[in-house]
Amino acid sequence: PDRVMIASDKAIVVDYKFGKADAVKHEAQVNGYIDKIKEMGYKNVEGYIWYVPHEEVVKVGKKPMQGKLF
Repeated sequence: PDRVMIASDKAIVVDYKFGKADAVKHEAQVNGYIDKIKEMGYKNVEGYIWYVPHEEVVKVGKKPMQGKLF
């Protein structure tokens, strides 16, 4: 990630993007960062993609899975 901010029990991950927006790829990348930080023991982790040229910030989060387990 380009930036990780930590305050007591919360971590925020920000990944800067300067090129073409590829939401699926970029969200998967940030979700990977979120998973790794959670493995380090942080339970409250948020992720964001900052598309700098477009002045747009997108919040990233795990999408609920569709379907049934049983």
